[in-house]
Amino acid sequence: MNARDDERMSGAVDQEAFEKVIRDNLSPEAVATIIAFLQPAAFYRPANEEALQALRQVEWFSDTLTEMLGVDEHNRLMEKLGL
Repeated sequence: MNARDDERMSGAVDQEAFEKVIRDNLSPEAVATIIAFLQPAAFYRPANEEALQALRQVEWFSDTLTEMLGVDEHNRLMEKLGL
């Protein structure tokens, strides 16, 4: 991994543009579904440093999507969708 990759772990290069693209292309239901499918990754035990870095990026992505929805809306959609 290089320094540029390390910078991206903590957020998108252009967070505002990233969030706009997500909002413009995915419904809240799709975002909640993506979050649900990413959750099992938290239980994976990485075999090496590269896998650990990748999992940290997945965690950032899931957390960012949850923040975009808001916790209450996230929980409501998870229940509505049966996730």
